[in-house]
Amino acid sequence: MPGRRPLAAFVALFALPLPACLHISAPPTPADDGAKSAPKPTVRAADPATPQPPRLDFASLPRVPGTVVPLRPQPDTTAKKPPPAPGPAKTLLPTTGAEPQPFPLIAPPPPEPPLLAAVREHCAGRSDRAIEIIRSLDKPNQELVLALLPVLARGASADLTNDPATVAALIEQLRGAINRLEPRAALQIEKVAFCKDVSGFGRFVPRAADAPYRPNTQAELYLEVRNLGSQPVGDGFVTHVHATVEVRDAHQRLVEQIDPDDYRRRVPVVRFEKKLPSRSPLHDFHVLYQFSVPQAPGVYTVTVELRDATGRRVAKTAPAQFCVAGP
Repeated sequence: MPGRRPLAAFVALFALPLPACLHISAPPTPADDGAKSAPKPTVRAADPATPQPPRLDFASLPRVPGTVVPLRPQPDTTAKKPPPAPGPAKTLLPTTGAEPQPFPLIAPPPPEPPLLAAVREHCAGRSDRAIEIIRSLDKPNQELVLALLPVLARGASADLTNDPATVAALIEQLRGAINRLEPRAALQIEKVAFCKDVSGFGRFVPRAADAPYRPNTQAELYLEVRNLGSQPVGDGFVTHVHATVEVRDAHQRLVEQIDPDDYRRRVPVVRFEKKLPSRSPLHDFHVLYQFSVPQAPGVYTVTVELRDATGRRVAKTAPAQFCVAGP
């Protein structure tokens, strides 16, 4: 077929710029005269059990001119990424157009105590302002601060070593503050002692602790009381106290005593009161209780309870032990 060679050469020259492995299929030509057409090959279906080589789309021609054929398959970028883990909550600051700047958190200073403010104003010479500040306190506290404020101001600058007159003035001012506080303080029984020959506060002869009493003799019990206070009456003062006395034996049974109001009868609990008038308030006060010693020998205790004139403040001694010898 020499007539087909120039056509094949022309086609090969035109196909040089195309990609390699270009397959050109020619249309079937009619068979020669007298020759029979070649039989068509029989295409058998691939056995699914037989492994097939992978299909390669190598140098596939585009169906439309201008289509770009990618050399490698591109990854799918439409896959969704997992959401990020939630982080710590952030505090959103109000925006004012500029980026917020960090600043330290400074707590406001606490309010100044009234006492400190009053002392500062008093030391600065503004006593009226100090009194106004003190009025914000309760009434009893006002009286105490007003009494002590001049003492503090004067005592801070006074010569307490070489100025006895100033020290005496400060003591008088402190005593005035004590007189205001004493009626509100708790009662205190500072000393309890069996004694003899009592002549006043702190003036007595103590009795030996191991010395027993004889039956039907007289015993004396001395007590010192603090913070009782004196009440103003007329042009003087009165110091007033109520006492309750119990005497018990070794079995904690009450022992009858002579009634101070009537010496002819006996009572299980003795009650009496003591009033002491004076021209000035008393700060040193004592109570002396005299009682008859029980007749039966043994070990006994005596307990005394003291109350002020109002009955609101109470103090009670621990049981004081004494012994009674046999006949």
